[in-house]
Amino acid sequence: MIEFDLIFYALAIPSVVLIGLSKGGFAGSGAVALPLMTIAAEPLQVAAVLLPILLMLDVFAVGLYRKDFDRTTILYTLPTSILGVGLAWLVASRVEPAYFKILIGIIGIVFTLNIWLRPKSASKLRGHSVVRGGFWGAVTGFTSFITLTGGPPFQIYVLPLRLPHRTYAGTFIIFMAINNVMKIGPFASLGQFSMNTFWASLSLAPLALISTFAGAYLIKHVSSVVFYRIIHAIMFVVCAKLLFDGVSEIFFSG
Repeated sequence: MIEFDLIFYALAIPSVVLIGLSKGGFAGSGAVALPLMTIAAEPLQVAAVLLPILLMLDVFAVGLYRKDFDRTTILYTLPTSILGVGLAWLVASRVEPAYFKILIGIIGIVFTLNIWLRPKSASKLRGHSVVRGGFWGAVTGFTSFITLTGGPPFQIYVLPLRLPHRTYAGTFIIFMAINNVMKIGPFASLGQFSMNTFWASLSLAPLALISTFAGAYLIKHVSSVVFYRIIHAIMFVVCAKLLFDGVSEIFFSG
């Protein structure tokens, strides 16, 4: 069970701020939240605290970005993400989350290193693909259920499209909002929700809401170049943390 102590809130407060900024437009920044909070609690318990906050913020974020999203991306990625969530639900109680952390970490690190190290002349736009969209949609649904870090797989498909940053943010927000709704039943069936997690969610919700509106304001004053640099940097840091945690839990725990 989650302990309401200084360590928990020291990690939870910056985590929900990042979640709020993510919902306000800095899509992907919220992926840092669960890795930070797992220092103080088990991943599925942290997810049970964060999911109600995410659902609350989704209402406001979708309202802010309801006109700014790429319909083709949603069409290609959402159907298979449902399958990913369903598969994750089936294996969540049987497979150690550490293995999923390692997989996400490797994928995200390889992707960001490719962005940073490849010659600029090799950087080309990539159009939509039903196959790639379906694959990364499924991976996103799966990973977002296990660790609430669906951002990196989704970004692997979406970032090469080079959407305008507000359109990118809106697409990510709407996609993840639908995914979060799909997680309610599975999480409840796994017995993760309790009065303990409810009060933790309630105490952190106001800060997350304030951060959402702060993100919506700040995103208007950030250039596309700076925006994508921030996204890539956040993605690399989060995935490196996940990879380290996963390897540590498998080989050095106990």
